[in-house]
Amino acid sequence: MVKIKLSVIEKLKNYGYSVTRNENKVIIHYTPPSIKEAMSSDEDMESENRIIEIEGEINGDEVIIKNAYIIEGNTKKRKMDLSELELWAEYMGEE
Repeated sequence: MVKIKLSVIEKLKNYGYSVTRNENKVIIHYTPPSIKEAMSSDEDMESENRIIEIEGEINGDEVIIKNAYIIEGNTKKRKMDLSELELWAEYMGEE
């Protein structure tokens, strides 16, 4: 189970994340760097904008991550295994 402190979720807005809160639900959107940006390359690469969508549920002072998706264009391309978010959650909790 991937959990992150609610106080950290509120700070994500300062790091380029979009955070939407509705009652006890949280949706986080993040646009990771493109492959070209990540590689620091001037090479002309075709890449569609990707967005990571993370869905969570507020439980006390924590958010329990329930689902995560990679979205390309307007299509949910792949459901992420939540283990893919463990390092991210750990890193964000240390900020």
